[in-house]
This record gives sequence, structure tokens and C-alpha cells, in this order.
Amino acid sequence: MQTRFPWPLLPAVALALLVSACGVAPTAPTAPTAGREGERFAYRGGDVALAQRGDSCELTLRGTLAPAAVSSLTLAHEAASKRSCRSKWVVLDIADGSVGAAITVGSMLRNRGYNTRIAPGSACHTPCLLVFAAGAEREIPAGTPSARLGFSQIPPDEDFGKAGCETALDNRQLLNLARYLRAMLPATSADYMLQKIRATDCRSVRELPAREAVTAGLATKG
Repeated sequence: MQTRFPWPLLPAVALALLVSACGVAPTAPTAPTAGREGERFAYRGGDVALAQRGDSCELTLRGTLAPAAVSSLTLAHEAASKRSCRSKWVVLDIADGSVGAAITVGSMLRNRGYNTRIAPGSACHTPCLLVFAAGAEREIPAGTPSARLGFSQIPPDEDFGKAGCETALDNRQLLNLARYLRAMLPATSADYMLQKIRATDCRSVRELPAREAVTAGLATKG
């Protein structure tokens, strides 16, 4: 049974989802356009492309992970709901973005029953990994080009930021991250991911091999 995200514990996230459900966002997505992959829903900094492959619907999220991505994902989800899809996937091709947006997007995907997959050849760092954790099934594709996973220092935004090179989160930030991760992942996997996030600094990205991600329970297939 899928875990539903505990909205009362993160009122800011709940408010963001409520706003997106009403069709209001900081940056309104453009009208969908057609292409080889099907419909595309753009927002400032990225887009969401909808494609159907057999009985599977895929939403590919590309660009910077920003709050405006929520409205584009909502529109893409509504378009996918009109198709005959036995499985629903979100393919992640994002390397940067804000933690607040990642938590909002991840919560939305979990509540709507999506699986997550990392795009081949892409770089998936901390904000991307937070969204990846929300999938019921979480797949790292094998083969070439391989995806590059790693823990980067949390980028600054309204709720999360860095005052120095080392990561220093206050109690509220730690609590919000821990609650989110434990709603998405088994407890040991959530604790593993939180520990890795806290251990990062500004000097480099800490590589996460696909095999380690599977062993730790962050990925279900790799």
C-alpha cells in the first residue's frame, strides 16, 4: 500500500499543492505544444513532455526544478489521465533546483501513484534524488549512456540554504527533510539518504553508484 504524505506536518507543501490544484502558480506554464514525444508543457526553466509507450504513460521532467514545475506536471497528469495507461512514470532529467520544489513535486507524484526513472545520460543530484525517492518503483536505467547520481550540497532557497562550505541545517529543516524521506522510503533508506545529504559540502558532489542506491533501498531497480 502506498504511503500518503503527512500534509499537516508540512503546511507549506500542502499550500503549494493546493495552489497548483487551483491552477495558480508563480510562473504560469505555456499552452501545450505537440512534438515527436506528444504534448509538451513548458515553464520558465524547463518543461514536461508527455509520451505514451504501449500502455505506459511517461512524463519527462527536464530543466531546473522550480515551483512552476508543479503546474506543468499537473497539466501533463491531467492529459495523461485521458489516455489508457496501466502504468505511469516520471522520467527525471534535472540536475539542479530547490529542495522546497523537490518536496512539493515528490509529494504530488507519490499521491498520484507515479513511478520514477532517471533519464539515461543525465546527472541526478540532491533535488533530483528527492523527487526520485517519491516513486512507487524507482528505476536507474542500465546501459550506455549511464546516469550519474550524486549528493550535492543543498542549494539555497526560502527554507534551505548554506551559510558556509559545510552543510548546516537547523532543526526545522532536518525535521522537514526527515518527515518527507520517511514518508517516501523505508526508514533505513530514508536515514541513509538524510545522512548523505548532511555529509555533503561545497567542494564536490558525492557520487552515488547505482548498485549502492539499490542496496540502500533508494532505487528498486538499477
